[in-house]
Formats: sequence, structure tokens, C-alpha cells
Amino acid sequence: MKNKDFFDVLNISDNLNSVDMIQTMLGDECLGTFFQNGLAKLYFNSGLRKEIDIKLGNLLTENTFTWSWEKQTCENWHLAWQEHFKPVVIDNKLAVIPHWKNDKPAEITISIKPGMAFGTGHHETTWLMLSQMLKYLKPGMSVLDLGTGSGILSIAAKKMGAVKVDSVEHDLDCEPNFYENLQLNKIIDGIQFHHGDVLSWIKLDYDLILANINQKIIGKLIINLKKINAIIIISGLLESDYKDIVEICSTNRLIIKEKILKGDWLCLIINSQS
Repeated sequence: MKNKDFFDVLNISDNLNSVDMIQTMLGDECLGTFFQNGLAKLYFNSGLRKEIDIKLGNLLTENTFTWSWEKQTCENWHLAWQEHFKPVVIDNKLAVIPHWKNDKPAEITISIKPGMAFGTGHHETTWLMLSQMLKYLKPGMSVLDLGTGSGILSIAAKKMGAVKVDSVEHDLDCEPNFYENLQLNKIIDGIQFHHGDVLSWIKLDYDLILANINQKIIGKLIINLKKINAIIIISGLLESDYKDIVEICSTNRLIIKEKILKGDWLCLIINSQS
């Protein structure tokens, strides 16, 4: 049973290279990761510990690492971020800053309050998405943000000049943080939150589609995106996923226009062949 007063925190200290692999395997179950003094802390809603232990045990057949669990209150999470959250600056054009800072380190500045969605711009996939949005998003575009989480990509799209942004998220725990971040950025219209499954979203007549989700969902999502005219930017993928995504895109007449890497993480720019 889920308890919203605290998180179950998975600690990994002896093999930090395992963290990306574990996050990818667990998909949306992992709310986010916090690194401190060589320790990776992976946050989960309470009630999933036994299920995750089984999955981690299965991983031990090919990998060697150890883990431990602790509980942490939501309030303590916020206090930790106030101590360690640093601005994220991309090409001196866009910056993501914590809400308690007032400086403007870039032309486009996004204020974020860390919350249940954990979307802060620090993870490689969010950085990749934002960097490519700077390249491909033009003022006047309509944008679909699939798996919006904290709303960071939607807010960035609006500040880059998008006239309409639809933001889709299945986890209602993200919604309060999403609206809080809109308020912090003084956005009162132009962005609409939709609760639902991204794979069930059938309205796809947008200029730009964003999807920063795990590989399993992206593989299914690509099938829905064939024969559309939008520019598609996707991440949440590891470099090792590239071959599978190429095959899925080819089968569905989609062209991978560009491949961008940051660490082990991958971002793709996709267009329809039709």
C-alpha cells in the first residue's frame, strides 16, 4: 500500500555504473535519483520494495552489486535539494534554477521546485531534450509533451515561443508539482495538463512532439507516430537501445534524422518518411 508521507530509498554505493541500468529496467517506477558523496539514492513510492528486490535479484545473474533500503520523508527530500541543487545551464541560452534563486543566468530561465516528479533538468535525458528543443522549436509551434512529469519541457517550450502545449502524464502525483512550476514561471495559459496514458493519446497533429520516457514505452509509442508531420524528439534511451529503435523506426517508415549522446544516454530526432 502506497504511503505518500515518505519514499522508499534504494542506496547503491559500490557500483555507480549500475544506476543507469537499474533506472532503465525499473522504468517509471523510479521517481528519480539523487547523488551525494559517491552514493546513489533511487527514490520510489512506498509499497514497491518487495517487487523491486525481486527484479534486482534477477539482475544479479549477470551483474554484481549490492543495495540497501531506507525510508525518507518528503520534507527531507526538499531540504536535501535546497543544499545540493545547482543551476543547469545549456549553451548559455537556457538555464534551470531552483525556485529559491532569483538570478537569471541565461536568456531563457526556468524556475523549478523539486517535487514528486523529480524533473529538475539534471538528468542527462532532460538535458538532451532541452538542448535539442533549443535547436528545433520555433516560435508559433504547437507542442505535445508526452510523459510531462514536472512540466519542465512544457515550460521550456512555452518560453521558447510555442503557442500551444499539451502535456500528458499518467501519474497524478506529478500534477500538483506541474502546476506549482507553471506558477513559479508565471505561466497562466498556453499549457494544458492531461491525465492519461501516452499510448492512448490519439491527437497527434502538432508541429513538435516530445517524449522523454523509458525505452519500453518509446518502442510502443513510435508505432503511433508513423505518418505524422511533426518533428519528434525522444529520449529516455540508452545508447545500447539504438539498434532496436532503428529497427522499429524502419518498420514504421520513420527516419532518424539525428542521434545525440550524453554519457550513456541517447536522444533522437525523428521524422516520418511520408
